[in-house]
Amino acid sequence: MPQGGDRLLFVRFSSLGDVILAAYEAKALKERFPELELWWLCIHHYREMLASQPYVDGVISLEDHRRRSPRALWELVGRIRDGGFRFMYSLHRGDRTDLMALFSRIGVRIGSHRRLPWAFNRTLDEARSAWGISAPSGKVLYGAPERLEAMGRLVGDGGFVLCAVGTSKPYKTWPPERWAELAGMLIRHGLRVVLAGNGPEEAQAARLVEDSLGETTGLVNLVDRIDLLDLIALEEMALCVVGGDTGPLHMARPIGTRRVGLFSVRDPERVGGHVGPMLWSIISPRAVDSYRELEAASDSGAVMGAIDPHEVLRAVMEAVRQVEA
Repeated sequence: MPQGGDRLLFVRFSSLGDVILAAYEAKALKERFPELELWWLCIHHYREMLASQPYVDGVISLEDHRRRSPRALWELVGRIRDGGFRFMYSLHRGDRTDLMALFSRIGVRIGSHRRLPWAFNRTLDEARSAWGISAPSGKVLYGAPERLEAMGRLVGDGGFVLCAVGTSKPYKTWPPERWAELAGMLIRHGLRVVLAGNGPEEAQAARLVEDSLGETTGLVNLVDRIDLLDLIALEEMALCVVGGDTGPLHMARPIGTRRVGLFSVRDPERVGGHVGPMLWSIISPRAVDSYRELEAASDSGAVMGAIDPHEVLRAVMEAVRQVEA
């Protein structure tokens, strides 16, 4: 059982969605043991985001391009040994994580192994039961004050709807012309729209939305202009977040912002882990049971395209009404 002043190394390297889900457990640990010093081990891309969370006392990060380097692994083991950790609490599974745990010299190593059964000496379920870990209270992901201030200056005064216009897969992505329809209707209802995302496809989609709407003061295009901490701040400020099954939609839940999810699968809770009382799920009329069915389909994009912008608008307006009530 952790005591005051003990150090715990919390391990979840990546990816964004998994790091966000792991944050629930990290906060729960800190609430259960307020005097515990919790350090998070992650890839460098998430260092700033995690360092700004009030329940994280420190971060050890590894450059993403060096994750598979044996030399980098041994350097990391050395840093862990020098950290004075009594506990390791790993939500990351993999051969390198097993080796890191095995050679870390940490006394209590909690996690699940892939090939080395002696890498950990207690399972996650055993630790959760013995330590009395329960769901954390309140929000889990917090925007940095300086980023909130900067984003406030960037988007200006007044409430807005944040639209995450891209995803990693075409069968999860709503077509740009649909986003343009929704943005136009939201603006006509007196709401401002902020577009977010990064990458060439998202940038192209945002340009199409801009071209469709012409000159308007109700649209702010921030695609490829913000980083992860900026996005967290924007989601904290937004009245509602709209998006497909992607990281920004996952982020809205621990931030505590209402969200409207657009899905090409019939059960987004089972397939994508999308749950919570502040979620409006819009399911395509052409939805399937699993993403695997869409991976080989020649017209997978048409499944998301079948989602009606008017249905999305109704959900967004209901979410906004709840915020303003």
